[in-house]
Amino acid sequence: MMKLNLKITPKPEWKKPLLAFVGGVVLTLLFGSYEFFSQRAQLRQVQSELTTLQAETAGLAENGPLKVALYFIGDEEGRSLLVPEVRTISPTAEPEKAALRELIKGPVTEGLQPVLPAKTTVRQLVIENGLAVVDLSQEAVRIDRGSWGEALVVWSLVNTLTKFPEVEAVRILIEGQPVETLAGHFDLSRPLRRNEQVIRDQWTR
Repeated sequence: MMKLNLKITPKPEWKKPLLAFVGGVVLTLLFGSYEFFSQRAQLRQVQSELTTLQAETAGLAENGPLKVALYFIGDEEGRSLLVPEVRTISPTAEPEKAALRELIKGPVTEGLQPVLPAKTTVRQLVIENGLAVVDLSQEAVRIDRGSWGEALVVWSLVNTLTKFPEVEAVRILIEGQPVETLAGHFDLSRPLRRNEQVIRDQWTR
């Protein structure tokens, strides 16, 4: 039987370090590319967050102090209506809530009456799709003004909030829960829109 004499030629020694070098270069490039794109993504995220923060800060700075219209009760010629009182509030991310807090503080104009007890607090205010849902503390129901007076209290809240362009209607909650009325008279089972008919444009007192 004839034996085949197969001879395996070893790779030249000079190729081994070359292959190792090429492999190292490829790995370095791959790792470097990953680090490069990863850092770019992180940089873009940081830049985006910074831009958002700058825009918000600039918006507050440009707007400066904000003038808001608050509506208080005024009696004239034997009839009670709402009288607007313009007040300046500091720049804030929640101007609607700030306006309600000023409303609760009461009027500064002589002859006008507060609409809510001074200890009332705004527990929460959420505005979405034109609807403002305001959650007041239990003190808000401690009013004794009769049916028309209670209606004016409600319209005071509604008209103060709907003066802001993003608010079209208002829903009132007490301690996080829907209520039928504040003090037994005015229906609060549905959202309420602005009512200009209860506003007196001029106050002569």
